[in-house]
Amino acid sequence: MRGTKKISINGVILSIFSITLLFNACNTGERGTYVEELKCCNISNPEGIDAPSLSWKIKSSRQGITQTAWEIEIASQQDLLEKGKADIWKSGKRPSDQQFGIQPETDFKEGSSYFWRVRIWEENDEENDKATQWSKPAGFSIGLLNESTWKAKWITYADPNQHALPYFRKVFSTDKGKKISKALVYFCGLGAGELSLNGNTVDPTRLLDPAQTDYDQLALYSTLDVTSHLKNGENVIGVMLGGGWFSQKEAWQGANFSYGDPMLRLQLVISYKDGSQTVVGSDESWEWREGPVRKSNIYLGETYDANYEMDGWNKAGSSSEGWQRALVATKGIPPRLLPQLISPIRKKEILSAEKIWQDSLGNWIYDFGVNVAGIPLLKVNETEGTEITIRFAEGIDQNKGLDFRSTGWIHHGEIFKDHYICKGKGVEEWVPRFTYHGYRYAELSGVTKTPDKETLKLIVVHSDIEQTGTFECADEQINKLHELALRTVKSNVHGIPTDCPIREKCGWLGDVHAYVKMANMNFQMENFWHKYLGDIRSGASKEEKNTLFHERYNNTFYFTDKAAGIPYMIAPGKRLCGVASPDWGTALVQLPWWIYAYYGNRQILEEFYPQMKQWTLYVNSLAKSEERKKLYNKETSSIVYQGLGDWCAPEYESADPTPVEFTSTAFHYLDAKIMEETARLFDKKEDVALFSLMQEEIAREMIAIMYDPVNKTFGTQTADALALDLGLVPDGDEKAVSASIVRNMNEKSEGFMHCGIFGLCRIGSMLARHGNAEAAWNMFTKKGEHSFEWMWKSADATTLWETLPVNEITRKAVLSSSYNHPMQAGFDISFFEDIAGISPDPSGYGFKVIRFQPLFCDFLPWAKASIETPYGRVSSSWKRNEHGLEWEITIPANSSGFVVPPYEKEFKVNGEEMGNCHFLKKETVDGKDVYKFPSGNYKIVF
Repeated sequence: MRGTKKISINGVILSIFSITLLFNACNTGERGTYVEELKCCNISNPEGIDAPSLSWKIKSSRQGITQTAWEIEIASQQDLLEKGKADIWKSGKRPSDQQFGIQPETDFKEGSSYFWRVRIWEENDEENDKATQWSKPAGFSIGLLNESTWKAKWITYADPNQHALPYFRKVFSTDKGKKISKALVYFCGLGAGELSLNGNTVDPTRLLDPAQTDYDQLALYSTLDVTSHLKNGENVIGVMLGGGWFSQKEAWQGANFSYGDPMLRLQLVISYKDGSQTVVGSDESWEWREGPVRKSNIYLGETYDANYEMDGWNKAGSSSEGWQRALVATKGIPPRLLPQLISPIRKKEILSAEKIWQDSLGNWIYDFGVNVAGIPLLKVNETEGTEITIRFAEGIDQNKGLDFRSTGWIHHGEIFKDHYICKGKGVEEWVPRFTYHGYRYAELSGVTKTPDKETLKLIVVHSDIEQTGTFECADEQINKLHELALRTVKSNVHGIPTDCPIREKCGWLGDVHAYVKMANMNFQMENFWHKYLGDIRSGASKEEKNTLFHERYNNTFYFTDKAAGIPYMIAPGKRLCGVASPDWGTALVQLPWWIYAYYGNRQILEEFYPQMKQWTLYVNSLAKSEERKKLYNKETSSIVYQGLGDWCAPEYESADPTPVEFTSTAFHYLDAKIMEETARLFDKKEDVALFSLMQEEIAREMIAIMYDPVNKTFGTQTADALALDLGLVPDGDEKAVSASIVRNMNEKSEGFMHCGIFGLCRIGSMLARHGNAEAAWNMFTKKGEHSFEWMWKSADATTLWETLPVNEITRKAVLSSSYNHPMQAGFDISFFEDIAGISPDPSGYGFKVIRFQPLFCDFLPWAKASIETPYGRVSSSWKRNEHGLEWEITIPANSSGFVVPPYEKEFKVNGEEMGNCHFLKKETVDGKDVYKFPSGNYKIVF
């Protein structure tokens, strides 16, 4: 849903690529097409998955490569696979161009490892029936999927309210007479656990594992390969346990959001070369004692007393004096335990302070230069008992001390801080284990020696999502905006998509759909979004009587019953903030669709179709409610009056807000549109008719009530941008409505945008795609007050604030709001799709067909972007010179491109006149020439 009219392409798109340009494959004369980057569940060689979903990339030195068939072999041992004796599954040759989402048609055993390989046939070789060479083998293992497979028990410790957080340990022995082939640990520490073996942390970069869930319904466990950590003979498993989100009951003014006391479940399976196994599971034989983490809270911070450290506690030979037997947990146990398929939160990089100074109270202030999510790294040499405190903030006050207003501490009842008590035995180095903070500035107090940059550093932490997209252009202001957007998103992926990393750390539904597309272009988010959709579904699953609903904005509410399946404003967790309003809950419909659009994942639509349909029908019932009509004294049948509206628009004296009824009804229209297309995808004819009619009714009423046909506008910049993006503008009025946005910008907001999160993610693209690229360019590059530049020039912003400080009015008004909110990052999609010119085309979602259409070639000298798609790397790089425009594009094998030239004139492709490029096929769409390109690397010169 690009925002322009759909291109309808009849026939099999890839059939035109049978004519190819032949290149020399390589110096060795080989054919040059091969298969690599084998993944399972989007992970390289994953351990402990639930069900395999296989994918691969095709690489070739030739153009026009189209996969026509594939063959997969799976074996229980790698050497069997390499000998051609696959004993688990042989698919045989399968005619198909599918190269991801392949689900093997065989059963797999829990806790077992498997190896697989693949080869393909390409279109050019069909007549010779030649396949590529087999790929190099890849692996995966199946986790523990049923309760009966778990031999381990949930264990805890005595009187958690009276004791500090514990050490746990278990001494065990391997079979000395046998060779170990593999050892896997299946581990869930609630709320978070740090695992060690024989004195070494198994994965020292991992933090706050596992990811947050609705623990009263399920928890996740991680699977770790610990083969290299084991010794012959006696070994010791060690666990440090923290509360995380699971046991959080101190923040939010003491509101009890806890699910229970800290607990753990761990099962170590040691496999030997002879096929036998040793299983070590958590049970009453484990020991615990108080550890140095005296208390910890995911929001408020951590207190660590190094004097309670116990040397060698997790090594063989350590004394059991002072240790107690673990207790079997009986309360708060999650009913389901599932594999974690998203990357863990990791320590990503270490930042040193750019400046250090003392405030008026003598505290040392560290400025790390950027606002991020992180934890402190403390390094001191102090006497025993020295108490050191570190406090955190996103800003500084007029006295150059920390400004805590944006941290929201007043809602929690305490300023966030970490506390370290020295043991006085030389240089001590410490980082918190079970908390993290959002901050740029840290205040260090309690040290007796003058600190320096080595005393305190900052470790950036976030979920280890892979950055798959790159963007850069000749304009440094746009590059700066891109940098801020990326930093803000990374600051807010911590097992869930959070709204901010300091004050709330909550997964608000409305925030997510405002930036989902730019996140998909920059990062591999498929597993992450899938997990979050599961959080939305689990949180929504219960019926609730007489609960809070949002009426208008965030200050008018009503109470009624919630049906099972209708989500809350936040997922997961116990802080819910009421039932989702129509403009927030639309994420339940949009997220599966955008996963499909950017990753080609049809299964996600199939899995969540019932919830998507229920939500859309529910919002439709709100629109048709007689009670709501009476409340608003409106005789409408499709207008939705409930919602928060275009959230967090900047302050202007003359600009008008976008009405709630417009944004909520527009998203209802989008939900119906997605549902119709999804139903059509699965051939659900009754639903196609239902949602098609619903769209027509919504559009008809919106245009009749909200559209000004004389001035060609829906009234505000956001309303016009949304209407253009969703296809709500009457045919033929698109350019006029885009012009209305420009007029509104000039008249109401000093030539700049006035949009909240739902307009900001669309306005640049809608201007550029409907004849006003210059206005979009001017908006992105404007200087002075009422500009993006104002954010860092006058507000010193290094991330995107909850409300963007684009002028002095807003900057002063929002100092108590968060400085790190990814919901504002949606504008970044225009950099990829409209400046560089890369987007998924509706004729082949998942980048099966790529649309190349740069729209800013007249306004800057060069731009370039790339994205790693399910088919491979896509890139677009263009530059202007004295001779014209040079444009290089890359289309991966087994996909194709629709190229829309930025100029209506002749061009050359790889040095050939376009008329001689017989592999091209031209179509005219909406009055523009569109060219079909097969896979390959191309240099287009105008």
